[in-house]
Amino acid sequence: MATNIPFQVVAFSDRSLKPAIYIYTFPELSRKAKLKGHAQLDYTLLGFSYCGTYLASYSAVPEYELTLWNWEKKVILCSRLQPGVEVSQMTFNPMNWHQLCLSSASALTIWNIERSDKNYNLKPKSVKLPAEDGTCIDETDGMFSYTEPKDTVYGPALLVSSIAGLVGVEAETFKPKDDLHPLVHPTVHCWNPTNELYVGCEEGHILLINAESLLVAVLSRFAEVPKDTSVNTMAFHKEGLFVAGNDGIVHSFTIKEIHYKVKDYFDVQEPVGNIIFSPDYTLLLIETIKVWNIMNSLTSSLGTSCKADYISFMI
Repeated sequence: MATNIPFQVVAFSDRSLKPAIYIYTFPELSRKAKLKGHAQLDYTLLGFSYCGTYLASYSAVPEYELTLWNWEKKVILCSRLQPGVEVSQMTFNPMNWHQLCLSSASALTIWNIERSDKNYNLKPKSVKLPAEDGTCIDETDGMFSYTEPKDTVYGPALLVSSIAGLVGVEAETFKPKDDLHPLVHPTVHCWNPTNELYVGCEEGHILLINAESLLVAVLSRFAEVPKDTSVNTMAFHKEGLFVAGNDGIVHSFTIKEIHYKVKDYFDVQEPVGNIIFSPDYTLLLIETIKVWNIMNSLTSSLGTSCKADYISFMI
C-alpha cells in the first residue's frame, strides 16, 4: 500500500491472478482509479511521487517489472523488466520525482526517469557498495596480473581474464576468487533534502550516497549498540536522522558531513520493524513485533530522562 498526502489518496493492489491497482480517496474511500498493468500474480511495491500524479509499481515473479504510471490519467508511461531481481524497498526522491531508489539485501540502484515531450524512459545506475567491514573496494584490484609498476622488459601487464583465456561478458566481469569481497547488505534507505540517501545495513553501517555522482561514504558505527545490531528502519527529520533496529532503541543522530553523533535515544524494549513520521512531523509511529507506538516525541525530544507521551496499540 502507498499513500499520497497532498492528493489525500491511497493505493493498493488485490491478491489475485492479473491483479489491478486501486486508487481511493481518504478518508472518504471513494475510488479514483483502477490501473491494469502487466503483472500476473502480485504487485510487491507501490510508491507515489511527492509531486505530480506519478505512481511507481514493482511486480515480482514472473515479470520483475518496474512501471511508472500517471495514475490520474490511468496510463503507463514506461516500464522496465529486471528478470529475477527481488526488491525490498522503493522510494521516490522527495525533491525530484525524476529519481527513484530501489534496494534489496544485495544491491541498491538509482533509477533516473528521462522525459522528452510525451516519451518517458527508465535508466538505472547501480551503486557500488562497500565491503562488509566498511572499506571501499577498488574496482581495478585483481584485474591485472600485477599492480606494482614493472619494467616492460618483463612483458606487458595483462588482464587476469586474458591470462585465463576468457572472452566476452565473462572477461569483463571476471575476478579471481581471492579478490572477491563480501559486500554490505542494505536493509533500509531514506532520502534527505539535498538529493542524498541514507542507507542502513545489516552489518550496522550507515551509508551516505550522493544520488547524482553515486559517491558512497560510510558513517561511523553505532557507539552505544553491539556491532551485530542491524539497522531495520530509518526516518529523516529536520532534527536529525532517526534510526532503529533489533535492539529496540530509537536513536536520533545529528550528522555533519560524514560524521555523526547520537543526540538522543528512546528504548521501546522490543525489536523495531518500522518508524515513520506523521505528515506534520509532530508524531512518530514506531512498529514493533507486538505493539504500534504513537509517540509525541518531538515536543520534548527523545532523551532517556524524557517522559514522552505515547499511545500503544496491540496487534
